[in-house]
Amino acid sequence: MRLAYFLISLVITIALIVILDKPIGSVPPIGKFISPQHGFWQNAEPVNKDFSGDLSFPQLNNAAEVYFDERMVPHIFAENENDAWFIQGYLHAKFRLWQMEFQTYAAAGRLSEVLGPGPDSAYLNNDRNMRRVGMVFGAKKSLAEMEKDSLTGKQINAYTAGINSYIEQLTRAELPLEYRLLNYYPEKWTNLKTALFLKYMSYDLTGYETDIEYTNAKSFFSTEDFNKLYPLMNDSASPIVPRGTEFAPPSVKPLMPATADSLYFNFKDTFQVLASKTDKDNGSNNWVAGGTKTKSGRPILCNDPHLGLNLPSLWYEMQVNTPSFNVYGVSFPGAPAIIIGFNDHIAWGVTNAARDVRDYYKINFK
Repeated sequence: MRLAYFLISLVITIALIVILDKPIGSVPPIGKFISPQHGFWQNAEPVNKDFSGDLSFPQLNNAAEVYFDERMVPHIFAENENDAWFIQGYLHAKFRLWQMEFQTYAAAGRLSEVLGPGPDSAYLNNDRNMRRVGMVFGAKKSLAEMEKDSLTGKQINAYTAGINSYIEQLTRAELPLEYRLLNYYPEKWTNLKTALFLKYMSYDLTGYETDIEYTNAKSFFSTEDFNKLYPLMNDSASPIVPRGTEFAPPSVKPLMPATADSLYFNFKDTFQVLASKTDKDNGSNNWVAGGTKTKSGRPILCNDPHLGLNLPSLWYEMQVNTPSFNVYGVSFPGAPAIIIGFNDHIAWGVTNAARDVRDYYKINFK
């Protein structure tokens, strides 16, 4: 009888080990997820956690320091720029690794690798769209241009090295919660991933366009009526450059290619597009209050990028200080430098204007 109890207990134990070690559908392996030593419990942090410590990295050329203020905003003080970008990459990875990598998966058309096809193949269709748009192709082209510039090349190399330094020392117990839930491990970072993220931001900020609508209207109205209905500049608009300002004639005058195969040039047909269009309200704005209007007597720059509210935020606030510059503002986890902010001399913002940067193609597959 004792042997029977032992065998039953052994079978149940083995069965539990096997079941708890394997994912069940979209549910991660329960055993690993609830493990006291390596599971999600390890992601809990005390509110007053102290991040102080001495770290050593062979990639750094000199000693550097990072201070966290009362809002956990890091302030980097480095003796050279490469060390500063290395540390920025390390900090981005430490606090935003899953966010950074997930965005590059979305850009490269790889979401279904970690999420599956999704309801009604939503994730798979998103991947197909990103690949048809050519996001990876575009990112590779952008990266080639970035690496041509020696300063930019060094910057992204140092930044990538900082991210990978964090990934290489990341233990399973320290794995961000999202990786546990989706049951996968972060890849090594590459410069291409940074280019993918920046290309994805370009895609997200693509302004609203009316190519199809205007082309259809051009096929219906005469050229004279079309230009009256849809002028290049609305009369009500008040540009910064004063009206009547004279400019030298353009040095390059675009000409229609002799072999142009375009609805706009060669056809009088109308066309309907079923693809989703960008939000017509996707944009941003900025304004400046002059020194005569402020209490301090100094001008104030205001910048509203109109980017969506996310958790975690798309932005990561920080200061970077080196002997050659001192800059404070917000950065993009996934890319080096400060995107919006100020230094000892100027402040700057980023405004997404209504630029038509999309073109539509109809492809006949053979």
